[in-house]
Amino acid sequence: MGSSPLLSFLLLTSLVFLFVTPSHSSEYDVAREPAPPVTSRKISRNSEKVKMSLYYESLCPYCSSFIAGPLAQVLETDLMTILNLRLVPWGNAILDSNNTIECQHGEDECYLNIIHACAINLWPDLKKHFDFIKCIEKQYKAPDRNGAEESWEECSGKLGLSTQSIKKCYDSGHGKELVLQNAKETDHLRPPHKYVPWVVVDDTPLLDDYGSFIHYVCKAYKGKSLPKTCSSHPNTSINKDTSLQSVCHAS
Repeated sequence: MGSSPLLSFLLLTSLVFLFVTPSHSSEYDVAREPAPPVTSRKISRNSEKVKMSLYYESLCPYCSSFIAGPLAQVLETDLMTILNLRLVPWGNAILDSNNTIECQHGEDECYLNIIHACAINLWPDLKKHFDFIKCIEKQYKAPDRNGAEESWEECSGKLGLSTQSIKKCYDSGHGKELVLQNAKETDHLRPPHKYVPWVVVDDTPLLDDYGSFIHYVCKAYKGKSLPKTCSSHPNTSINKDTSLQSVCHAS
């Protein structure tokens, strides 16, 4: 009987150890919670990106040159790690009192604006719809060019994109709805656009200095480290010879 107090003490000590140890272990596990998944870090990274919108029309020669030249080149650089690029086809088109769209460069431009809008909607991935639009711009302005429909059909074939999906978008009237949304967005620009290409970086229009967009994107970026493309460009705008002659003026 003399050993009973000792046994009771040992039993009590064991019970305390069992309850306290898991609690301590749990606090340790919380302190060492794993880093957030890669997708969460990407969302944070994307929120830092500079927003750039190009308001354009499909057959303005200066829009074509800008898309097929500087923009196409920058898509292959590390600037895209900080840039969220949007294309908004409508430009200087107008909607008349009969709800008919009239375009600066004729019916083909109205048609191709809708085709562009359909592609952007069907393939939200920038690389996919940009390559398609770039292809159309290059095809249509070639000396031996095909018509508007043949141009985009050839491009969709080259890139493995569904021709039927684009036709359905156009024929159903959905494409027209999309460009009318673009029209509304374009009409609400402040200050109002005066010509195309009209490039806006984080709500600031670049006016006739749109050719220096890399400089403005790098300047607007608030992240910790700039991509190499920024260091290879001057710290000032460079396109002072990009005059108002290299735009298509609104009527």
